Amino acid sequence: MTYNKILITGASGSLGKQLVCELIRRDIKPIAQVRENSDTGYLDSVGLEKRICDLNAGASFTSLVEGVDAVIHTAAWVNFRQDRPTQFASINTIAAVNLFKAAAEAGVRKFVHVSTVAAVGACKRRGNSQATALSENDLIDENYEFNLDHLRIPYILSKHAAEMELKKAAGECDTELVIVNPSVIVAPSRTGDDAGKAKKKLGRWMLPDLPNRVNLVDLRDVAPGVIAALEKGRPGERYILAGDNISVRDLLLDISSILGRLPHLLRIPRPFLNTAARASVFFSKLTGRGKVSVYPDLIRLLDYDWAYSSMKAREELGYTNRSIQKTLEDLLTNNMTGSYQKP
Repeated sequence: MTYNKILITGASGSLGKQLVCELIRRDIKPIAQVRENSDTGYLDSVGLEKRICDLNAGASFTSLVEGVDAVIHTAAWVNFRQDRPTQFASINTIAAVNLFKAAAEAGVRKFVHVSTVAAVGACKRRGNSQATALSENDLIDENYEFNLDHLRIPYILSKHAAEMELKKAAGECDTELVIVNPSVIVAPSRTGDDAGKAKKKLGRWMLPDLPNRVNLVDLRDVAPGVIAALEKGRPGERYILAGDNISVRDLLLDISSILGRLPHLLRIPRPFLNTAARASVFFSKLTGRGKVSVYPDLIRLLDYDWAYSSMKAREELGYTNRSIQKTLEDLLTNNMTGSYQKP
């Protein structure tokens, strides 16, 4: 590792803490950006320097990046609600760009931006059937043309916009920008009792039977991938950090097999889901509730498969990932050895 002072934003989050854990294994103590009200118990236990800063569009980041030679930016608002688009843009886009510019002015050598595969795009489904296997050519890679801009999903749009604006800013300075795009990260819950939580969910009267493919990746694999991007990532490049591609149906069956619980899967007609989403928005407006968590554009995500390739990261960064079955076994037996909870 050639960087002496590494700043991790969002250090109190799951990925932030795992990055801290991984760096400490390498005898490196990073600097942790946290908010005033962040839970810093783990960070304090390993004796990290903390810099308090609320990442928003109007914040000043001069003191945050002072003396830093590398930044790993994980902080973001991760939520698929429809309302508060301005807040998504403020945190996920504007603050990310302003932080990069402040880092460039401070002479930071490298800036790793943690984005999401949703900012790359998704593969339009051709029907309701599920193919038995996917070849490498069927998977989305880093060169895929973003195709979700018609969906009014603030999280996805704000993360994609951040990538576009960061690339522009990087073209005007010497600070190297590398973007990593993890898929859905599987991480232990704060309580550590993921088996108990999963059993409660499987005990519900029904779960959706969906043929869509999704990609899940172990937290313990993402963190080394991000660090590898810091060490080896080429300036201006993005790297997908993905795990196994699996259908939602097979995922639920794998979980039920580990827990010994039979799930009640139900194929819900799409017209019903569309109607329910429109009704949810209508009643949210009628009752004055601000939070809109189910809405038509979110249901339209079912028109896509979320299957990705990490070939580029494997070849250039040495990235590897464990199987989703191994991750689920560890998670659902409350045995995530190697995570920040059980280092």
